[in-house]
Amino acid sequence: MITATLSQEFKEYNGAMAKLNVFGSTLDDLNNGNYIITLATRIWYLRNLKNFSKNPQAVEIEKITARQYACYISSVGFFNDRVKMNYTPIGIIPTRLTCYSPDRSIKIERTFHVVERANEILLMRKMGK
Repeated sequence: MITATLSQEFKEYNGAMAKLNVFGSTLDDLNNGNYIITLATRIWYLRNLKNFSKNPQAVEIEKITARQYACYISSVGFFNDRVKMNYTPIGIIPTRLTCYSPDRSIKIERTFHVVERANEILLMRKMGK
């Protein structure tokens, strides 16, 4: 049984992902097991029809795989997410995606933290677990 690497699996999105500085080699580096990716999802609901509240109403923190990260990043072009790039151990990659519901009543912010497996304890302290 031959398994495809992430770079081969997401080859059709190479153009869109290259604009975000995510290349096939980056995905393969994330997939090799030396890195941990944590996703923090924060959700705000529109308050008094004018602005979002200061603190999010829902927060969810979970570990994700490199494949899940690739799915989030490859969907950026379809949903008009705001993208923030940051330095990580594997280079400059998208670390924050912010999107709004079509009626602008819900704001969802997804923050990705990439750390080397040796620094997993430091990440959990930073994330509050």
